[in-house]
Amino acid sequence: MTETLAKEHWNKVLTDLQEHVGEEVFNLWLRNTLIVRLEPELIEVGVPNLVVSDWLKSQFTNEILSSVNRVVGYRPGDIKYSVNGHLFRQLRKQEDTARRAAGEPAAKTSRKGTDSIAAPQQIFNLNERYTLDRVIVGPNNQLAFNCAWEVARKPGESFNPLFVYGRTGVGKSHLLQGVAREVLERYPSKKTLYIPAEYFVNQYVQALQRRDVEPFRQRFRGLDVLIIDDLHFLAGKDASQQELLHTLNSLEQEGKQVLLASDQHPRDLEEFMEHLTTRFMQGMISEITLPPRNTRLAIIKSKLEGHRQLFPQPVVEFLADKLECNVRELEGYVTRLVAIAGLTGEKVTLQLAEQALQDFLSSRSRTVDLTDIENVVIAHYGVTSQQLHSRLRKRPVALARQVCMYLARRLTSYSLKEIGRFFGGKNHTTVVFAVQAIEGKVKKSAALSDEVESLRRTLMGDGANGRHR
Repeated sequence: MTETLAKEHWNKVLTDLQEHVGEEVFNLWLRNTLIVRLEPELIEVGVPNLVVSDWLKSQFTNEILSSVNRVVGYRPGDIKYSVNGHLFRQLRKQEDTARRAAGEPAAKTSRKGTDSIAAPQQIFNLNERYTLDRVIVGPNNQLAFNCAWEVARKPGESFNPLFVYGRTGVGKSHLLQGVAREVLERYPSKKTLYIPAEYFVNQYVQALQRRDVEPFRQRFRGLDVLIIDDLHFLAGKDASQQELLHTLNSLEQEGKQVLLASDQHPRDLEEFMEHLTTRFMQGMISEITLPPRNTRLAIIKSKLEGHRQLFPQPVVEFLADKLECNVRELEGYVTRLVAIAGLTGEKVTLQLAEQALQDFLSSRSRTVDLTDIENVVIAHYGVTSQQLHSRLRKRPVALARQVCMYLARRLTSYSLKEIGRFFGGKNHTTVVFAVQAIEGKVKKSAALSDEVESLRRTLMGDGANGRHR
């Protein structure tokens, strides 16, 4: 069905629904919707936020399907609700109008960067692309987005603290910065601060060195909203963890909002005080995982905005099928193709798409497991599995162990904790040290660089036949 015809049908469906559910209910839940797809097998309805999505899904699905049947002549096999950026912004404008009518200040709508919001408490510039209406919502991040949206609308009233976790590149920073920007726009008078955990540590250490901690405490404990990214950076930093615990307690006792993000669930954070991880787990915890195929498709389409005419649907489908990776990688590869298409001005073919993604596709041609890495490294360095998993620090064994950890980090999706546990029960900081050590050594030693590259090629080629994850 064409887009124009689908819109015409949807307008008739809305008129029909208004008659069946009543004016008040219609205005509250159905008026601010649009049609994305209308086919016999599926109808997709655009909504302004997940609150509306959840309500329609639980309360009005049958009514909508029945209305489509009355208007169009068939009852779609399924119905899907998706958050639409245009409706999101439109609803916010309506909320601003209502806020003005009530004598409250309207939320600012600037998208030009943090400076335009004029918030002296905002230390780090927010990425202007990282707004909540630009988050592509799917099964992988739906709960996290829903919670973040509620935090942005009513900071301190629910989900406090909100703890978001997930592997690198899945969109945690986008979500956190989106909340920071939304709060600053809705409540410009609130003291809102978004920072990486490293900044918190550095500021605290400097305060200790000056022997003047009180200004530091007043600054952080006087906030209305504190958002800390990359929380895992605090691992092993006991004094900073203790200070953070007191800061969280102070803020939450005052009804202030705290939002945190890490690469691991609180219970899996190593070298963290039990009191602190327990504090994290007293709030709402939500994971963001890798995007599934349909979400990848939506992300790709959003990245192709302005260039869609150069990307035939089979190419878009190909990208969604093949780019099984995190959001950051996905956007990077699509940006590469957009650049190529922009230079040539010609439509991207499947052959061109395959060539542009050759390095990605070859790296995903087989799944490398930790046992694969162990077997290849043992064979190369002449050490035993028992030595590799022991505490021996003799140079050949230590080097082999570090190379294993380096390759595991580069070629698998295992977490630092999982890698450390497999290679002798080491903690995640040992893995980080090993990776950094090998990175430094290969820059100085051409021989070692060749060795590691040879091992990598063996693992990614036909030479390793270990079990698959």
